[in-house]
Amino acid sequence: MSCRVEEFEPMKRLAWYAYPTASAESRAYHAWIFTPSAKGTYIWTEETMQGPLWIEGAKKDPGVFWRTHEKLLSAIDLVALERGGVF
Repeated sequence: MSCRVEEFEPMKRLAWYAYPTASAESRAYHAWIFTPSAKGTYIWTEETMQGPLWIEGAKKDPGVFWRTHEKLLSAIDLVALERGGVF
């Protein structure tokens, strides 16, 4: 997979395109929005996927993308807690 950062605003937003090598017709756009709060930082993530690779993946396992993002967010939370609330 190759990726290209499309948007970067430090401590506010990060977004990129991903192009899987397995399917030239497929791509994904993933954005992360960071919002400071009294308790730390809220992370909002959005993704759009286009092309046959993603469609077939969703047909095989409809919840796979949601679970992958939940695992990633949980891992980020764990790292932040291990660092005293700082990521």
